[in-house]
Amino acid sequence: MPWPLTDGGAIGIFNITKSLAELGHEITLVTYPLDYPEETKEGLTALSKYARVEIVSKPLPARWRVLFRTMFRGAYPIERRMMPEMYALLERIVESTRFDVVHVDHAHMGEYGLWLKAKHHLPILLREHNFEALIYERFAKTERNLFKRLIATIHGRRLKRQESKYLNAFDAIAAITNEDADIIRHVAPAAKIEVIPAGVDTDYFHPSEAPEDPDQILWIGSLAWDPNFDAIRYFLTSIFPLILKKRSTAKFDIIGTDASRLQRQASTFGANVRLLGRVPDVRDYLARSAVLVVPLRIGGGMRLKLLDFFAAGKAVVSTSIGVEGNLAKNAQQLLLADDPLAFANATVELLSNAELRAQFGRTARELVMQKYNWKKIGEDFSKLYTSILSFNREASRTPSI
Repeated sequence: MPWPLTDGGAIGIFNITKSLAELGHEITLVTYPLDYPEETKEGLTALSKYARVEIVSKPLPARWRVLFRTMFRGAYPIERRMMPEMYALLERIVESTRFDVVHVDHAHMGEYGLWLKAKHHLPILLREHNFEALIYERFAKTERNLFKRLIATIHGRRLKRQESKYLNAFDAIAAITNEDADIIRHVAPAAKIEVIPAGVDTDYFHPSEAPEDPDQILWIGSLAWDPNFDAIRYFLTSIFPLILKKRSTAKFDIIGTDASRLQRQASTFGANVRLLGRVPDVRDYLARSAVLVVPLRIGGGMRLKLLDFFAAGKAVVSTSIGVEGNLAKNAQQLLLADDPLAFANATVELLSNAELRAQFGRTARELVMQKYNWKKIGEDFSKLYTSILSFNREASRTPSI
């Protein structure tokens, strides 16, 4: 379920659903429940404004159970989502309602799309948030734990084989970035591919008149996602100590689900680091922070949180991987740094220079206003749906999804 809106995947799915609904599409969103009933209820309330929401009767199984089950065969991220309860729910829905197109989010869910195409002859589109196998490959290169590195390597290879099969079988693929589109073309040269970027709500995220704390550094993003966890562990162990040597008053706030995973690393810095977990409104923290950091070493696709930071007019320091798929340029909308010392120096430079922070904030805001609008993204998806609809679709009826 794309809720809470604390990570790029959830933000993307939620806002695409909203944009399509506002264009007049009739949408049925089929999803798993979240781990906590109160969060599932919140998500259902928010999503029901834009779609008929159907929830699988059981949540996803525990990660360790699936890793044990896939020790010798199967790609973990796919197998974790393959549940008879989902198949039964899809069967019931498709038998009772006529659909024009199936929009599958993430390659993890690709098996369901292929099944719906084979059994019910429905056109299928895959939204690739990342080329998923690439994330596993990058994780294997950066992970220090030998066992985890081995697991990532094995499942990355299996996932690449499965993902390649999916890419050739879908009627169309919507990649988020040109980089991902190039990778997809390499493994699936016959695939129909369109690049449709992610977006940002520029009304919700906007520059604030609240004063910044010139010592405050901020991260926002779910720590349940391993690439994010790796990024902040890396920042705390390799970058933040260098920042403190140059600016002992610097402070670092960490916002996101499962922030407690970093308790051991954060505790060494005392009051200089706060693990805030989920907060009611990230905009309050954005307004008060001087610098946002995106120290990602693993990833694919596009970082939607970066668009939020730009829309809020904030100064950002990022790795090259953190800004992949984004049109932002180094020294124009943000500062890029790929080694710990350069990252620390760039962060200290921005903390020390309010005028430079404001300059980057203005140019970053201008970029998202021009290029990353959810309404246009919804329109691009509408055109792609229309292009893959079967020839006997009733021309006068708005497609349902």
